[in-house]
Amino acid sequence: MPLTVIDSIPFLPDADKMAERLKLGGMQSHEQEVKELVGLGARIGAPRACYAMYDVEKTGDASVIIAGQCFESRILRVNLQYSDKAVLFVATCGTQLEQWAESYRDMLLRWVAEELCEEALRTGVAALDQAVNPLLDGEYNVSMNPGSLEDWPLVQQKPLFEALGDVTGTIGVRLTESFLMRPRKSVSGIRFSSPKPFANCKLCPRQDCQSRRMPFHIKSFEQEYAGARHGVLYDQFCYCAPDSYL
Repeated sequence: MPLTVIDSIPFLPDADKMAERLKLGGMQSHEQEVKELVGLGARIGAPRACYAMYDVEKTGDASVIIAGQCFESRILRVNLQYSDKAVLFVATCGTQLEQWAESYRDMLLRWVAEELCEEALRTGVAALDQAVNPLLDGEYNVSMNPGSLEDWPLVQQKPLFEALGDVTGTIGVRLTESFLMRPRKSVSGIRFSSPKPFANCKLCPRQDCQSRRMPFHIKSFEQEYAGARHGVLYDQFCYCAPDSYL
């Protein structure tokens, strides 16, 4: 399947809902300024996404081959045991919106602008959901993304981007030398069908995480993922927030 690009995604943030979510009700002096900022961000924002479906080749106990690239992770290998196909993807808030947000020096306005980038990313992921979910026919659609678990570290961004092709040219997302994505409000990963649910937080012991979707299950390492690197979830790459990505 060739790389598919999703663009021209409508971005229509609601200033009142954003003010409520950010608890800006007590800042009447900034109310009009914030509304104007949201309106400007809506005009600038251009969330985008790209994806491609590939066959999955199981190799060994802790790696899989997808699109000729080797992905090394015991957890990923186990989770993919029921699926012969997987969708690789990247979604982003868009380069112009991030550059605009970073131009603000006022702390309040910068914060609201950054939240608009988050909102744009959520919008891009929602469009990705709509396109990708019909391609998968399992009981559950599971997503994993590099950097979320120590068993599948951030360096695995490299084979994912190489498998997809010209991600930078198509949607503007590039990898830094440390394998972080720019724009920062971007997300990448692999999605596949599974007969059982999975979320990264199942293997993360951080009990104070407000984004938790599944309880921590330490026995999973013993029962399902023996040999996996037992590390915590890197919260800055968390893909489990119930009000954000997937």
